[in-house]
Amino acid sequence: MERLKNRVAIVTGAGQGIGRALALGLAGEGAEVVVADVNDENAASVKREIEASGGTALATNTDVSKEDSVQDMVDESLREFGKVDILINNAGIFPVSSVEEMNEEDWDRVIGTNLVGAFLCSRAVAGKFLQQRSGRIISMTSGRAFQGAKNAAHYASSKAGIIGFSKSLALELAPRQITVNVICPGITDTAQPRGHQTEEQIYAQAQKIPLGRIGQPEDLVGTAVFLASDAAAFITGQTVIVNGGSIMW
Repeated sequence: MERLKNRVAIVTGAGQGIGRALALGLAGEGAEVVVADVNDENAASVKREIEASGGTALATNTDVSKEDSVQDMVDESLREFGKVDILINNAGIFPVSSVEEMNEEDWDRVIGTNLVGAFLCSRAVAGKFLQQRSGRIISMTSGRAFQGAKNAAHYASSKAGIIGFSKSLALELAPRQITVNVICPGITDTAQPRGHQTEEQIYAQAQKIPLGRIGQPEDLVGTAVFLASDAAAFITGQTVIVNGGSIMW
């Protein structure tokens, strides 16, 4: 199936982990993919993977916390492909610090990357989407948005903010048939949780998940492809939780 044929998708933080899986998955459904990452080497590697599988990709060096860098990403995408149809706000960081030890610079860096980054990227494509009267914006949040995060209040706050921002943006863009949704993974088998947890802690969490394992990056691809496709044209302002049942609403 090529549910995203003739679509152009930007995926931020696409050089590794969940972002890489999303970029490869969208390309596998026929999308031309902009692999945006702050790490040039990682972005170029994912671009090569997509091309080796017969897809089309563009790698861009993008710091989502910087307005000029985000605008350069969108401008380069438009020069290369002539349009943008899908934005996936995936770029994010998760440093560890208690509130007592956290300084304002730490707070600003996390909010700036995770939440402000989603705002800047969404704003940068919104004008084009409004002209087209079509578009899909999908942002990645976290179960920490609902549960909080010990020693990561800045991260939990940024991820909760993404949900509120996305609902608000969904209301603004709905009259032009542009949808805005959120995907909420649980703990996923990437480098991120290993930055602040041991393998034993990760294993212990897996035992508490009803489906009996932590998520794989590829587990999120189906939801992202669906939300980016025509099949989800009447879904907006929603948060889809993909976590093996570790959080149920």
